[in-house]
Formats: sequence, C-alpha cells, structure tokens
Amino acid sequence: MLNIVSWSDLSLVGMGLDIAGAVLLAQGLLMNDKQVIGVTRTIWNFNPDHVVSRVEDRIAGTVGISSIVVGVVAQLIGYAASLSVGPDRAESPSRGQLALLLAAVAIALVWLLYLATRSKWRRRLLIRIARYDNDLNIQPHPYGGPLGALGRAAHMSPRVDGESETDYARRVWRVREVIKDWPPGS
Repeated sequence: MLNIVSWSDLSLVGMGLDIAGAVLLAQGLLMNDKQVIGVTRTIWNFNPDHVVSRVEDRIAGTVGISSIVVGVVAQLIGYAASLSVGPDRAESPSRGQLALLLAAVAIALVWLLYLATRSKWRRRLLIRIARYDNDLNIQPHPYGGPLGALGRAAHMSPRVDGESETDYARRVWRVREVIKDWPPGS
C-alpha cells in the first residue's frame, strides 16, 4: 500500500477540496429565480425570504471558503513534502485511479459535512437574527413575529390553529422564551 500512496496524493486531495469549496462558494453567490424575487420584496421593513436566502448563502460560502483554504494548504504540504522527499517515481494506472478516488472522497466529505450541518447552523443563525430590534440591537430573546415569518420562509412546520407565537417558537424553533410580536416600530 505504501508503494501506491505518495506525498503528491496530498496535493490531489487538496485539489478535490478546492473543487468542492469553489462549488459551494459559487452556490452562495449565485441566486436562483425565487431568491431574486425574494430579494426584491419588502414586508414591514423585514424580508424573511431574503433573510433565509442570505443565511443559506452564508453557510455555503463559509463551508466553501474553508474547504478552499484547507485544500490549498494540503496542496502546499504535498508539494513541499514531495520536494523534500524527492520526486514521485511510482507511476502506474492504479496510482492514477487512487489519485482520482482520493480527490472524489475529499469532494464527498465536504458535501457530507455541509449537508450534515446546514439545517442546525441555519436554525441557529435565523434565531439569532430574530433577536435584533429595528435599531439593530440584539435582544436576550428572539421576537415571535420574525420567528413566524422566518419559519414560513424556511419552509418549516406552519403554525397550528390557535397556537401562540411562544408555543410556535417552542415547538418549531425549540426556543424557551420569546418576545411577543415584532420589534417596536415594525
């Protein structure tokens, strides 16, 4: 096995991480039709569709940039190690296949990490955004009005008939305390 793997393979893993990161970063910058429409609407000085879309962009962009940075570092280490140890002389079809497999595994790992953490990260960021008042001061608890609007925009479970904002926040957002309604002046 050691005859098949070399330091140059680390550079290939880095390239795979770069590819995955670039795709996620592009996803965070390019808007689809629904996002464009959502950006152009205003609802009480607060656009829940826009907020959800921007939070999704932030998550994809953060994972993408992180992947690119780790990928470039891996390429640098692989290249420096191959210069230090000497050139790779183990050419074979199996080495080429292993290199492609390592790059594909790196891409898959980045996407799995992104998919596994996205919903929890999105929930946390949206709750934090619902804590801001109209003067952009963060409050100790989120406002119920924005949580309801963000829940609809994020396609979360809808409010049940007769359900209060507080009960909705506890059930859907798993928040214990909620400031009733919207921030003053909304």
